[in-house]
Amino acid sequence: MPILAQLTRLYESRGIEISTGLNPSHFGDHPYAPFTWFIRDGKSVTEGLGISLQEIYFLECLFEHFQPRRLFVIGNSAGWSTLALALLNPGGQVLAIDAGFDTSSLEGIDLTNRIAAEEALPAQAVKGVSPADVGRLIGEHDMAPVDFAFIDGYHTVEQVELDFEAIRPHATPGCVYLFHDVQNFGLHPALDRAAGRGGLVWELLLGTSSGMGIMYHPAHPPPCLDDIAAFKARPAAVEILKRAAWARKHRHLARWQRSFRKRFGGASA
Repeated sequence: MPILAQLTRLYESRGIEISTGLNPSHFGDHPYAPFTWFIRDGKSVTEGLGISLQEIYFLECLFEHFQPRRLFVIGNSAGWSTLALALLNPGGQVLAIDAGFDTSSLEGIDLTNRIAAEEALPAQAVKGVSPADVGRLIGEHDMAPVDFAFIDGYHTVEQVELDFEAIRPHATPGCVYLFHDVQNFGLHPALDRAAGRGGLVWELLLGTSSGMGIMYHPAHPPPCLDDIAAFKARPAAVEILKRAAWARKHRHLARWQRSFRKRFGGASA
């Protein structure tokens, strides 16, 4: 079910304006324009932006037929994705951890918990550092076995591998792992190695703003693959768009090439 209006209301009713899904081309090709900004008194309140409007829609599709019971999140920030997961999985339980290193992220933990309590949402955020605190917190909050994990913490290849390995011993064989910012931060090697060690497969979702990655065990495919198929860019489409992007960036050279082919290609024919 669509949750965007309800999710937005959770913040705006508490004095935080939401901006999400803006077209980068309208803002000087700013790469972070599509993501969710939290604004109070005309200022951005945190450096940890939320997942984009398009990625909220992706989650709506993902959980149309896939209904995990225990959802674990690394990286809470202002709680946007944590609360979205709770809205989409009212029969489950969401636990998010955040190291508290980013501006206002500790305030974000408090805000997440206040909203969840006031709105009776099945979500909780706690301070914790991955990988050191993952197993302990999963145990303390009775979150094992995890059947959905959203990894959106520190975006380096090394840290993403550590995050995955910290969760895996506490996850079901059919756990679905969703990684944010794979394409934007070049995290592909982390997913390649993680999948190889775990006997899993992963797919890049270029139809999401950050280029998310989804990983699962091929013997336990989740019942959502058809629902999210449109977010997997077809190879032919990727090649066409790469050429179109090159031609737009180098339009003068592209125009000269077309003219050259027209003149000399036609003459030689």
